[in-house]
Amino acid sequence: MRLRTFTAPSISEAMRQVRAALGEDAVILSTEQVGKQVKLTAAIESARSVAATATAPAAGDDIETALHYHSVPRALADRLLATAGELEGGSPQQVLTAALRARFDFRPLTDHKPGRPILLAGLPGAGKSATLAKLAARAKVNGWAATAITCDLAKAGAIEQLATYARALEIPAYRAKDAATLRRAVAKTETSDLTLIDTLGTNPLKAGDLAQLREWAEAAGAEIVLVMAAGGDVIESAELAAAYAEAGATRLVATKVDVARRYGGILAAAEAGRLAFAGLGTSPEIASGLAALRADQLCRLILPASRAETRTTGASDNKSLSGTA
Repeated sequence: MRLRTFTAPSISEAMRQVRAALGEDAVILSTEQVGKQVKLTAAIESARSVAATATAPAAGDDIETALHYHSVPRALADRLLATAGELEGGSPQQVLTAALRARFDFRPLTDHKPGRPILLAGLPGAGKSATLAKLAARAKVNGWAATAITCDLAKAGAIEQLATYARALEIPAYRAKDAATLRRAVAKTETSDLTLIDTLGTNPLKAGDLAQLREWAEAAGAEIVLVMAAGGDVIESAELAAAYAEAGATRLVATKVDVARRYGGILAAAEAGRLAFAGLGTSPEIASGLAALRADQLCRLILPASRAETRTTGASDNKSLSGTA
């Protein structure tokens, strides 16, 4: 199904645009009065009908369909489409990549040595511990000295899991039960190029959890990076990201993209929290499961040029990690 949105001064004019673009087989899905304009959303079921009534679609048409499929919030989708509409020429992928680059900030965690420790925060089960191990593996490839610290002492097996990662990656690891202990642990990592701190899964709906997160970050002098699983409800993802941003989060690592099909949630989260994209979890493999997320990779998730490309998103970034750990 191909979706299109049309805006016109009257319903009759909007219908004329629908027929001209999609043909007589178009189905009207919704109409909305926006000020003095009529906004009409229509769809065509048959790709054959579209081919018979129109020339090759504009890039914006493909982009709009993809954004709708991923349940990107309407306001954000409109802004991306407006930016895309200002760009001339190029494939839909090139146009969307440019629009994403203009709309979002991309600051991969492993492009440069961080100036301070990285504290990974997020809901229980978001993939914080695995992300820590993947970042440490990438640091090793970069020739950086990495150190791991866990504040997650409550979850069964958390300490053992960190110890296993640390042994495999040959990096020092510490545990901290509170902010004071964390401060002392960080003091031991002065010679480390990358200090990674894992935290207990937090509930951002509880003020106490966010207060503890801020206390940990202040004690460690750390940057808070939100770890969020892809495929979540769009509204929930946006609200959660805004809460973590209020607690001090500045960047976002999207995890579990290999087991999700719709990515509107991570776009909504990045916008709501004004978070820079920092990484992409592409598989459970520690050595090769993290990509340094950039605009072109985000575009390939939303608007792949082919099905094969969907399966290999981030592969070029991961090749250098083969055999590590």
